[in-house]
Amino acid sequence: MSATLTINLDSDVLQLAEQEARSRHTTLPEVVAHQLRVMARNWQDSRSGKTPVTDALRGAVKLPPDFDERAALTEELQKKHGVQG
Repeated sequence: MSATLTINLDSDVLQLAEQEARSRHTTLPEVVAHQLRVMARNWQDSRSGKTPVTDALRGAVKLPPDFDERAALTEELQKKHGVQG
């Protein structure tokens, strides 16, 4: 089943998308459909708790048992945003 979608794009974005389609030897609708499929799959994976990059990094760093993650996060955010704690 197919449906029609009308979208308004900035002319620069449209031009880049058309160039991408040409470079891939495909059509603009196929490029858009592919990107929407990828985004939908990522959203579903994210909602279901599947996070491949994060999962791959999990356990890569060994922390001491008394490590306070919340305090470390707060401290780093304060540094990043220039807030004195």
